[in-house]
Amino acid sequence: METRTILVVGLNHLTAAVSCRERAAVRQEEAAEVLMDLKARARLSEIVLLSTCSRMEVIAAAENPEEAVAVLTEWFMERGGQDTVAALYTRTGAEAVRHAFRVSCGLDSWIIGESEILAQVKRAYQFSQERRLTGRRLNRVFQMALAAGKAVRSETGIQNGIHSIGGAAALLARRIFSTDVDHRFLVVGAGEAAEAVAKHLAAKNFKDLIVANRTLERAQTLAAQLGGKAVTFEQGLDALADVEAAVFSASCPEVLLKAEDLKRRISVRRKPLFLIDLGVPRNIDAACGGIEGVYLYNLDDLKGVVAQSMSAKAADKGKAEDMAAERAKDCVVELEKAAARRPQGVLA
Repeated sequence: METRTILVVGLNHLTAAVSCRERAAVRQEEAAEVLMDLKARARLSEIVLLSTCSRMEVIAAAENPEEAVAVLTEWFMERGGQDTVAALYTRTGAEAVRHAFRVSCGLDSWIIGESEILAQVKRAYQFSQERRLTGRRLNRVFQMALAAGKAVRSETGIQNGIHSIGGAAALLARRIFSTDVDHRFLVVGAGEAAEAVAKHLAAKNFKDLIVANRTLERAQTLAAQLGGKAVTFEQGLDALADVEAAVFSASCPEVLLKAEDLKRRISVRRKPLFLIDLGVPRNIDAACGGIEGVYLYNLDDLKGVVAQSMSAKAADKGKAEDMAAERAKDCVVELEKAAARRPQGVLA
C-alpha cells in the first residue's frame, strides 16, 4: 500500500515539557543539514521537518517505515536524551496522514485553531520542497492538509477567541494588569509571535510599548505600525529597570537574559517585574524566576490561561475534527489510486 510508507515521529506540548522540546528543537540555520543527514541515515524517500515552539516532528516517507522509525528514535535520543525518547509519539500509514491534517487544522495545538501553525507547516513543507526532499506522497499530503487547514478555519469558528500564542500572552498580561491604565511594556523580538503580542497589547491600553530586536530595522518596522518605540537589543535590556512587564519571543539558540545580568539591571527597582518567555529554546534563564520581585512565565504556564477559551470552542472543534478526518481519508484514497495506476515496480 502506498500510504503505509508515510510516517511521523515527534513530540509536542502534550507529551513533552518545554525543557524537553527545546533540546529537540532544530534551529533554522541547521535545518538543511539535519534534513539531509536524516534522509540518509534513516533511508527516507521524502522528509519534512516541523520545528516550532510547541512541537518537533519528522514527517517522512520510507520504503521500510519500521526501520526509519527506529533510526529517527535513536536520533531523538542523541539530540535530547532518554526523557526525550519517552515523550516521542509515532504515527504510520493512514494515522500519519490524519495527524498531518490535524496539525495543519490547528487541532493538535494547545490553542485550538491556532493561526500560526498553518504558516509554519507551509514554510516547513516549502523548505523541503525547494531542496527536492519531497515527492509524490508528501507533496500530496501537505498540499491537501494545507487546503484543509484553510477550509476548517473559514467554515468553523475554531479561530474565535484566542487563536495565537501571542494572543494568549497578551491575555495573560491583561489579567496581570488593569486595562484602564497605560502600562510600559517591552517586547523583545520581531517575529510572528512577538508581533501578535505587540498588536494585542497596543489595542488594550498598553500604549507605552517598546520593541527591541537584534536587528534594529525590524524593531523599527513593528514599532512604526503600533506607535511604539524601537530600540536596540541592549537598550531593551536596560529598559527592564523601568517597564512593568516584558515578553521575550526571539529565535535564538542561547539564553538572552541570564539571572546575574537581570539582577544587576534591576538592582534599584522597587516594584514587581513580570516576564513572559515564548522562546523555544527559552530566551530567559529559569533562574530569573527566583529573583525577588520577578515573576516568570513560560509557554507551559500559558496553558491554564487559555483553558476557558478552548472549552468554549468545543462544538466548533468537533466539526473541525470531522472535516479534517474526512479530508485525510480523501488524501489516503487519492494516494492509493495513484499507486494503482503506476506500472508495477515504479517507485517515483
